[in-house]
Amino acid sequence: MDIDKILHSYGKTLKDYPPMPLAIEFDSSLLTERVIREELHFNRDDLKKNVSNMLAIATPEQKYVFDKIVTAVYCDEGFFFFVYGYGGTRKTFL
Repeated sequence: MDIDKILHSYGKTLKDYPPMPLAIEFDSSLLTERVIREELHFNRDDLKKNVSNMLAIATPEQKYVFDKIVTAVYCDEGFFFFVYGYGGTRKTFL
């Protein structure tokens, strides 16, 4: 749907490119509800395993940042937010 919106600004639509599948309108609240349900149904054992695996290969700086974030969350001190992250490179600007 986003691609179709961009094409509209150039006077085109997805219909102008026949092999391209057409966008289907949907209720975005359904997507939001699905994402929330998926986020609430996580496997704690898998998360613990993933954290252990990530920390095993983390640099000292990454471990330091991780410890600071976890401590802040558990102790309800301050706040943090992720501004931007690179997929697959484990680099995130805070």
